[in-house]
Amino acid sequence: MLRLLFSTLLLAAMPLLAQTTNSTEAILAQENAFWRAYVDGNTPDLSKLLLPDFISVESEIWNRDQVLDFVKKFHAQCTLAPVKIVDPHVTFLTPDIATLVYHATEAPTCGTRTMSGETNISTVWLRRDGRWQMHLHTEYAIPPK
Repeated sequence: MLRLLFSTLLLAAMPLLAQTTNSTEAILAQENAFWRAYVDGNTPDLSKLLLPDFISVESEIWNRDQVLDFVKKFHAQCTLAPVKIVDPHVTFLTPDIATLVYHATEAPTCGTRTMSGETNISTVWLRRDGRWQMHLHTEYAIPPK
């Protein structure tokens, strides 16, 4: 009887364990999708990843529409090299709220001038209707040494 109870509990826990692993991978996949859309200037895809009440915090605080407008204007005259996520840390605050913290190098080119900078980034992802969407994105540019 005890063996049957243990087996039942183990089988019941398996989906939860799998969900945690898959959710971490899902968060990283969404963050990478965000950067692909941003780098490509693909505002339709980018808008699908951002919640209506999305907020971006950098040197200024912008809402979703301001970010989408900026991306359009930026790509009219500049490009951004692919952004690589380095040393990511995903934490689930609830099953439907996750934070992601990582380091990245951003290298925009405007005309003939390329600027490169190290950045610490954090993102809050919310799962709504089975989809992970970005609620908050912050970037802190690390001053050159």
